Amino acid sequence: MKTVFRNLLQLVLLSIVLTSCTLESKFGLPNTDKVDQNLVGVWSTPCIINQESDTLTIKPLNEYSYTLLFDTNEELAAYSVKIKDYNIINIISNVDGNNLFYGYEVEKDTLRFYEVNPELLKSDISSQKELNDFFAKNINKHNFFMNACIMVRNKDL
Repeated sequence: MKTVFRNLLQLVLLSIVLTSCTLESKFGLPNTDKVDQNLVGVWSTPCIINQESDTLTIKPLNEYSYTLLFDTNEELAAYSVKIKDYNIINIISNVDGNNLFYGYEVEKDTLRFYEVNPELLKSDISSQKELNDFFAKNINKHNFFMNACIMVRNKDL
């Protein structure tokens, strides 16, 4: 697992995801989409990366970003973007400022996070345009998303 999502989901989301890594880049996706209200709430999961945390609170930080707060009091910033028909959350590391990318789906009171497969990357990303091109070219591939983690809404905010 890479730095930010370790900080994010390390504190909450995935024990099954520990066996692999999600896509990480110093470049982020464009932060142009408004907050997805379906993400806002308090979530818990049986797939825990860090045994100290099993609850994630997602709150709007502003019109375009979120604060991710774990029951360990760790906070991370994130934002979501829709690419084609897929929802992506871009999480920003407190440690090195890198961006980690996860697909997500919300259905009623269930949240599914998916790692973005870094094996599809053929070379290092050197600009936001290259990152956008990577997503546009690969997001429809059957192996783009992997290692689902399911979370359940505890309550709305």
